[in-house]
Amino acid sequence: MIRDLYRIALVDKQYSVEVAGDAATVYQKILAFQPDCILLDIMLPGVSGLEILKELRTNPAYGSQNTKIAMLTNLAQRSVTENAMAGGADGYVIKADILPKDLPEVIKSLEE
Repeated sequence: MIRDLYRIALVDKQYSVEVAGDAATVYQKILAFQPDCILLDIMLPGVSGLEILKELRTNPAYGSQNTKIAMLTNLAQRSVTENAMAGGADGYVIKADILPKDLPEVIKSLEE
């Protein structure tokens, strides 16, 4: 449900958006979509967002070495965010701290 709210908020601001709920779909869509920015949840079924982040940053087949990636989490634990940043994330967002309408500002802050 949150993913759909985020998608709607970004589409309303004229962003082209693709969504995925698991690692296989993420990898498939990235190959075709080539996004400028990825909002990647840490908690996903099967493969974690941190593992997906590592794959995107190290596997040139995905072309995401320089793509802006922000990790989404409800885990306000310092170790989790430190792992995300050490793994190549450009930022992180605690989902409980933002509203979907705030996502364009998050994206802009990644670009700065």
